[in-house]
Amino acid sequence: MKSIAIFNNKGGVGKTTLLCNVASYLCVKKAKRVLVVDADPQCNASLYMLNNEEWQDILNDYNDNSIYKIFEPIQKGEGYIDSQKIPIFKSNGFGLDLVVGDTKLSVMEDFLSGDWISGKSGDSRGLKTTFIILDLLNKVKDKYDYVFFDVGPSLGAINRVVLLACNYFILPMSSDIFSIQALSNISTALNTWLRSINRGLDEYKEKEKRPFYINDVEILPKLKLLGYIYQQYTAKSVGGVRRPVMAYEKILHDMPSKIETELHDMIDNISPEELNLGSIPNFNSLIPMSQTANKPIFLLAGTDGIVGAHFSKVKEYENVMDNIVSNLLHNINKYD
Repeated sequence: MKSIAIFNNKGGVGKTTLLCNVASYLCVKKAKRVLVVDADPQCNASLYMLNNEEWQDILNDYNDNSIYKIFEPIQKGEGYIDSQKIPIFKSNGFGLDLVVGDTKLSVMEDFLSGDWISGKSGDSRGLKTTFIILDLLNKVKDKYDYVFFDVGPSLGAINRVVLLACNYFILPMSSDIFSIQALSNISTALNTWLRSINRGLDEYKEKEKRPFYINDVEILPKLKLLGYIYQQYTAKSVGGVRRPVMAYEKILHDMPSKIETELHDMIDNISPEELNLGSIPNFNSLIPMSQTANKPIFLLAGTDGIVGAHFSKVKEYENVMDNIVSNLLHNINKYD
């Protein structure tokens, strides 16, 4: 099982739409077992992937059956959630399983930050809290091939516990200078988190004379960059080939070298060309239609309001997803 976060601390990069469509493509078109965990307190992935009937089923049996239920026991000092109580629901439109988001998750920031300080010092309780998501992954590893995490655009404590548990992260990039500038912040934060928690694990090992384990597995965080995807650019056709307009060309040209420079510690055996998982031009009205239908863009049909030229745009989007997913799987195989 592989765990992947789609993450950028800059907002407005189309992160949630990308995640839901990539995850669904793996499930529907590649026959993979996929779980999405909505770890963004804004809950956009949950709102996108569940229709009114599915929401009603959840609300009728809610009882905090959301991601909040995973964090609550350890906050109360009761340890990790029992594997039988992990709240997993089905998104019929996207064909995959989902841990529903919760706006209350934002109140966990202070708790996670406090235990992070003690975890960096090798304290058992702090380490246990910091690796709460790793415990979740250990408990579902036999049920899924891929677990995707939707996270908010921040460098806060919630995103930290998610990213330290994941095998990989994908950078969604918009075609603007601010996405380039954000790379420095991301690099600084991720490297600081990894150095700090590894020191904490070393101190624990020195004090306890044994490594820190969760479910009999030694904790060795190794987050790697799987690649980046740039999207929402304006394209024109030159000689039958779609190219971004000139205003974006310099930004897109500089992107590979900037990513490689800033995140080189998290890249291993992957070339700059391979890090580019693909690009997504602006598909305009298809995104709101997908949100209204609670279906991935590549599955939109006439019953969802698709007419005329929209059919060719849906097919174009499917081709884009196929390319991105193929490159994603290629890079995972290289890391393995």
